[in-house]
Formats: sequence, structure tokens, C-alpha cells
Amino acid sequence: MDRIKYQNKAFARPPRDASLPAIGWYLHMPFCTTKCGYCDFYSLPSIPGLVDQLVHALNAEMAGRDPCRHVESVFIGGGTPTVLPLVALGVVLDSVVGRTGPVAEFTVEANPSSADELKLDLLRSRGVNRISFGAQSFYAEDLAVLQRLHDPRHIVESVTHARAAGFDNVNLDLIYSVPGQTMGRWRDSLRRAVDLGIEHLSCYALMYEPGTQLTQLRRHGRIVACDEDLEADMFELTIDELTAAGFEHYEVSNFALPGRRCRANLIYWQNREYLGIGPSAVSYLEGIRQKNVPDIRKYIEGMQADPESIVVEKEKLAPFDRACETAVQMLRLTEGIKFDLFHRLTGFDAAVIFTGQIRRYCSAGLMHATPDTLRLTRRGMLLANRIMSDFLPDEASVAGNA
Repeated sequence: MDRIKYQNKAFARPPRDASLPAIGWYLHMPFCTTKCGYCDFYSLPSIPGLVDQLVHALNAEMAGRDPCRHVESVFIGGGTPTVLPLVALGVVLDSVVGRTGPVAEFTVEANPSSADELKLDLLRSRGVNRISFGAQSFYAEDLAVLQRLHDPRHIVESVTHARAAGFDNVNLDLIYSVPGQTMGRWRDSLRRAVDLGIEHLSCYALMYEPGTQLTQLRRHGRIVACDEDLEADMFELTIDELTAAGFEHYEVSNFALPGRRCRANLIYWQNREYLGIGPSAVSYLEGIRQKNVPDIRKYIEGMQADPESIVVEKEKLAPFDRACETAVQMLRLTEGIKFDLFHRLTGFDAAVIFTGQIRRYCSAGLMHATPDTLRLTRRGMLLANRIMSDFLPDEASVAGNA
């Protein structure tokens, strides 16, 4: 088919303050075709009458909240941004590019069944240089349990179309420990992803979040959760398979070919600053974290009447609390906490404020410390959430003195 050639619109970009560190932008697009059974993100079916109103509201929030900082990465997630009609999606992309200018990494999330060739061409023409497909599994049985609409052939087709559109940085999300999933099926999904030449893989254990359909099905005995030992084996298999294929295991659940680590997520894991736009989006700027209302109608009405009203949560973290939170985020990275970077970001010496935790978990073989770093061992990664909870503010003040 002939591909439509889109042209970027001209924008007068606001000046950026080069004296301040660059930030990330995140836009939340809440529309989805359907709600997957495991998803606890704010999303709802696309409502034609609300699409244009949401786009106008997003543009207004961008204009009113742009901190005029250099932007390192843009990530548009959801929901499924690519369910937007072509014209509406183009307007959103134009608005972003008009304010940020070119960025090092511009990611858009997509489902294998929602990103057609025209939309992929549009994304590339607007400077999107990384696409993330919610593949989840290469087996129809797993996809059925997860209540996904696509089938395995759509994954291959979507990656093929993305390559034809010019994408050379593609991520696949995959989920393991799905009820009924076998080690063989999981290994095969990993190998199929590798065979597609993917640059980045995000591999998550299935979580049963409160209020989701899968949690309800589990509670009523209609599905049986994967055995914990099998889940641990799947996690270790993931590390072995992907590192053998040349991927760097750089975060608990993320793997990248050299030079292809996700910049947007690194901003979160280093607890750096970012601007969140859209319903339910979270921002962290100048030490203040705030969250927008997770309701599209209230978000639209608020942006029309009183933009301040869309903020439903707002807090300024105390320095020690922020240091603890930064430690938790950094521990997700396989390189762990770099003491010099931690000190620059927080003003605290991690080796001092976490003395008790370091002693306890290193002696148990769950962490490894050097004069420069503190990181989880491979065995520690299996217990990452439990260990990291000891670095949270309330626990750290006690554990640090233990």
C-alpha cells in the first residue's frame, strides 16, 4: 500500500532553561478497546464524543504546566494511545512536539491489534522513535486468560509494520506466571521475541491487583495462580535466556540490547523529575508530587473551569523521605544505588542512613555492597519487594538503627 507522508506543523517553541536538569514527559491516554483482566491502570473504552474534548484538555494542560525545562524523553501511555482516531492522534503528537522539540527518546505504547500502518507512519513522522507493544505472550492460551484481544500472529505483523515505518527501537511487554502457563511456553515466548530482533523486552510476573477481574476470578476459584516456585524459576529462566541472547539485564523486569535502555523509565528509577499530563497522570517537579483526577469527565470539566481542580493528590516530600524513596527506586536497577549519584540527588550518604539494612541483607547474601555501590544479588531480586520495603521511610528509620 502507498504510505501517507505527513508533515510536521511549525510551532513557536517556548524557551528552555539550560541551567536546570532535563526532565521526562508522560502523557496518559486512558482510552482502550477493552479492559484487560489484570489491568489496574485508569482506562475506559474509547468514547467518540469525549475524544476531541480530551485532546483539547490535554493541550490546555500542556500549555499551562510546561515548566520550560529541556525534555530528555516523552512517553505516551495508557490505556492504548493508538486507539485514538488518526487525526486526533496527530493533534496530540503535534502539541507535544511543538512544546518539547526533538527529544532523545519518544515512546508510544500500542497493542498489536491497534497500531495499523497509517498510525505507525504518523508516529514516525512526528518524531516518535520508540514503540512499545503489549504483546504479553506468543500463546493464544495465555492471551485468553489475560483477556487480550490480539492473537500471536498480530505481534509478528505489528513488529513487521513498525520496521517498515522506520522504527529501529521496539519493545515488547511479556507476562509470565500466567495461570496454566508452562515453563516451555514461557521459554518459547522469550525465544520468539528474540527471533523478531526486538531491542528491548519488559518481562513482568502477573500481579493480582485489587479490583481487577483476574483477582475476582482467583478469589472465586475460577483460576489458580501460578506456583511461587515455578514463578521464581520463570524469572531465572528469563535472565538466563535473554542475557545469553545479548540483552543487558538492567532492571528487575527489563532487558535491553546495548544502548537501548529505556530513558523514560530510567528517570523514574533514578527518582528524577518528570511532568505528567492527562487524567490520573502523576508529576514530580521541584520536590512536589501531584496526581491528576483519575476521571476523564472530571478532568475535562476541570481544565475548562478551574485547572487547579484536576489535582487530587499533592505532597512535598521531606528530604529524608525522598532519600528513602530514591533508594527504593534505584534498587530496582541491577547496578543498584550508586553512592555518589545518590548523594548528589538527595544530599544523604546511603551507606550511613541504611547501615542496618546493608549489614542484614549482605550477610544473608541478598545484597552486595562495595565502597561505591549497593545492589541486589540475583537471589535478592527474587525477594525484591520485601527487601525494598525495608528502605521505605518508616521502616528505614527503625531498620537503620537495628
